[in-house]
Amino acid sequence: MDVPATTEDVKESAESITVRVRDQTGEETFFKIKKTTKMQKVFETYATRKGVQVNSLRFLLDGDRITPDQTPKMLELEDQDQIDCVLEQTGGKGHGQIGAAAQ
Repeated sequence: MDVPATTEDVKESAESITVRVRDQTGEETFFKIKKTTKMQKVFETYATRKGVQVNSLRFLLDGDRITPDQTPKMLELEDQDQIDCVLEQTGGKGHGQIGAAAQ
């Protein structure tokens, strides 16, 4: 038996929040999105605004990577929450051994 959606359920699903995407320099970009919007839309818009490829960026919430198919509701994001954006770092000799050659 299906339970009809209450006004509160409908209100929550349509609710918009503002999230802050902060880059490594501290610059913040703001996005107003619905809690049901996939984060992929935010990622692609951010990359376009910055003039970079979306696959060169990583988006993190409290240090954990956010996947494109997640939504603010799934991530339990609230209004004005911050997402960190960092450049993807690939490869490199001696991974995890910063300064090892200087020893």
